Amino acid sequence: MQNPATAEMADEQDTAPVELDADEREALRQQQEEELNMLGTKLHRLAHEQVAAKEQIETRWLEDLRQYNGKYTENQLARMRQKGGSQVFVNITRNKTRAAIARLSDMLLPNDDTNFGIKPTPVPAMSKQQGMMKADMQQPGMMPQGTPPEMQGQPGMMPEQGMQPEQPDPQAIADEAARQMQQQIEDDFAESRYNAHTRDVIEDACILGTGILKGPAIVNRTRRAWTTDPATGQSVMEIQEEFRPAVERVDPWDFFPDMSAAKMSEAEFVFERKLLNRKQLRDLADLPGVMLPQLRRALEDKDGHHISHDRRDEMRAITGVDTVVSDARYELWEYWGPLDKEELEACGCEVDDDPLVEYTGCVLMVGNHVIKAALNPLETDDLPYSVFNWEEDSSTIFGFGVPYLMRQPQKVVNAAWRMMMDNAGLSAGPQIVVNKRTVTPQDGDWTVRSNKVWEYSGDAPIDQAFLSVQIKNNQADMAAIFNMAQELADTETNLPVLLQGEGMSGGPGARTATGMQMLMNNSNIVLRSAVKNFDDGISVPTVRRFYDYHMMYTDRAEIKGDFDVVAKGTSVLIAREEQQEKLMMLSQVAANNPIFAELTNWQGLYKEILRTLQVPVDTVTYTDEEVEQRQQNQGQEGPPPELQIKMQELQLRQQELELKAQQWQQESQIKAQQQQFEQQYKAAQLQSEQEKARLELALKEGLTLAQLEQQAGLESQKLELEMRKTAAQLQNQRDVKAAELTERQNDRMARRDNMAQGYDSYG
Repeated sequence: MQNPATAEMADEQDTAPVELDADEREALRQQQEEELNMLGTKLHRLAHEQVAAKEQIETRWLEDLRQYNGKYTENQLARMRQKGGSQVFVNITRNKTRAAIARLSDMLLPNDDTNFGIKPTPVPAMSKQQGMMKADMQQPGMMPQGTPPEMQGQPGMMPEQGMQPEQPDPQAIADEAARQMQQQIEDDFAESRYNAHTRDVIEDACILGTGILKGPAIVNRTRRAWTTDPATGQSVMEIQEEFRPAVERVDPWDFFPDMSAAKMSEAEFVFERKLLNRKQLRDLADLPGVMLPQLRRALEDKDGHHISHDRRDEMRAITGVDTVVSDARYELWEYWGPLDKEELEACGCEVDDDPLVEYTGCVLMVGNHVIKAALNPLETDDLPYSVFNWEEDSSTIFGFGVPYLMRQPQKVVNAAWRMMMDNAGLSAGPQIVVNKRTVTPQDGDWTVRSNKVWEYSGDAPIDQAFLSVQIKNNQADMAAIFNMAQELADTETNLPVLLQGEGMSGGPGARTATGMQMLMNNSNIVLRSAVKNFDDGISVPTVRRFYDYHMMYTDRAEIKGDFDVVAKGTSVLIAREEQQEKLMMLSQVAANNPIFAELTNWQGLYKEILRTLQVPVDTVTYTDEEVEQRQQNQGQEGPPPELQIKMQELQLRQQELELKAQQWQQESQIKAQQQQFEQQYKAAQLQSEQEKARLELALKEGLTLAQLEQQAGLESQKLELEMRKTAAQLQNQRDVKAAELTERQNDRMARRDNMAQGYDSYG
């Protein structure tokens, strides 16, 4: 099937039959020209209506741009000059907007992944070619390829079981086709610089509220290749031109959709404006299908080739470049929408004569001169535009950006800072009040300065000649308002300062690495709605249109199938940091538990951690074959140096533990001996004191020797009982110490056995 977008339409083609005379051909040509003028007038009027309906939105965008660039309007500056106050603009909008752009671009455009995917539907429908191949293989008597001719075509002849070809798995075929389809679309995106255009779309959406991506746009891409003749060795450059689908960013100022629609899926048509100079307009003659007489009329028409007011002059004035005038440029309007059969035939398009069919196509016109028309290359009649809004507006296609959301906080910040500066200027020095009846300046100038000479009149005391009045400084109060306005900006935009790399020192959560990671993950939550808007507005419809294009026009049957488009912005890219945190936590838990360590695939876990860190896995890790080879080499050559060092560290640790155990045992024995000596010393001291007491008692009471010996015997028995009791206590203490020593030795032996087996459950 030929691509309608690339088919050449006849230029000044005589559509009349050959048998018509000159007058009839001229009448037919005038009729065709009249129909083209009617089409151009209709589209010209329709474009004018959309431009007028969009004017209010463009006025809001200009205010957003002034706020983003930190500029006041001329009326605001005039009022400030009249009051003589400060004209400072404290731009907090730019930083917050740039943070949103950078954060969203990092999420949606990763370096090691795509933000979309292609996968088969749950019950994929195979293409007609694949279905016919499968049906032929299942026919009775169907012989496999390579069967001898004499055995083919015989009735009832079935191949042997061993000769049956292996039936392909339909799911495997669908998966492979989806993979190749995704690879084809990724190649289209790479050729057309999808990431660069998408970054511009994200910037438009963050600043103005709306970003537009167009695709597939059929472009004529030139490829250059050098070939070398092996005989002569001379190299020749070959230039090949091919038509490829591409994407491009559309400036929101040049985008005029059906303004009655609330979302892009409801839009019936779209106008896109392109400003061209005279040379660029003449170059359109080389475009296939351009009607040259209509292009000549557009070049000759000096008036009426502008439909909309060009806002670029006002945009340049905001940035300080207001000397460039673009009124001399032509407006080339590109219309996508429904067209009548007669209008398409007048433009040279061949259509079927079916009144039930509504045709959609593309028309190029300059002013009200139609210069080219073509049918929509997609049979789905989808418009080739995708719209992304930072914050959706349920009443229109266009949304709100970051500057609009923080419009009021920015005003409060500016007002507080200007009041702070004005108050600081007034309170920097005192106000001087002069009594003119008391003093008069000698030079006639009433300005107060140092070493000035004043003439005293004597009408009043000299100490009443001057009075100094100090204006109160309210800087602290103004600073409080300024800080509250900044916090209000964070609240209204849902963009905390944490996204800008600021404010990380506040709060208990920022004191640890885990707490900081949690704060960063929580800050990503506010961006998920914007990422979801991008998935729904850009990723899914754009990839779906590229999929439809390749299903219609690509000759590669192996990439065709029944697929679904998967947007991975919210499901994968945002969760990357959360996955990284959870994987690191899992690795720590598994490393500290021998049972979990045996169940963990450490190589796979390490690869997943590298993937979340956006590190190329292939350049950092070994392949499975390399890992197996290293393991075999380690078995032959012994453990690697890293493992040997680890084993030596474990041995040194074990020896250190044994030395500590021996030292503890010796200290325990010394303490037991010392305690026993102290008990014996106390017993001997007690016995000496008892003998001394008996002698003193005998001298006092005059006891006989026999009585003394009898009393001494009783005392000796008591002493012996005390000694036995003390000995029993000492033995009990020694038994307890021996049991504790035995338990520690068993614990040390268990440590050594665990270390010998490669586990350390005590570390």
